[in-house]
Amino acid sequence: MPQNPQYPQVSQDEALKHVDNNGVAIYWRPGCPFCERLESGLGEDGLKATWTNIWEDPAAKDYVASLNDGNSTVPTVVTKDTHFVAADSDAPDQVRQLLANATPATAH
Repeated sequence: MPQNPQYPQVSQDEALKHVDNNGVAIYWRPGCPFCERLESGLGEDGLKATWTNIWEDPAAKDYVASLNDGNSTVPTVVTKDTHFVAADSDAPDQVRQLLANATPATAH
């Protein structure tokens, strides 16, 4: 995860820059079934977000914990205006709506 190797994998710093530029950042970790469901539900739309693995970037893990009452809960979706844990079955639709109006990510 993400299974799609084209999804833009970025560092915490790059994710925050993308969010500041009206983008969508998705924080995930390997083996997370909710992350897998979100990725599967987004399909090609997932290319428009940046993706940051919290197990590979300690700053990202700390940031996610700061947003979620001290818990490193994923998938956490972040925009300039909001953040939420995208674990519900309707999460792909919520994220797709955010991506429709967001600055697209550039692949790295």
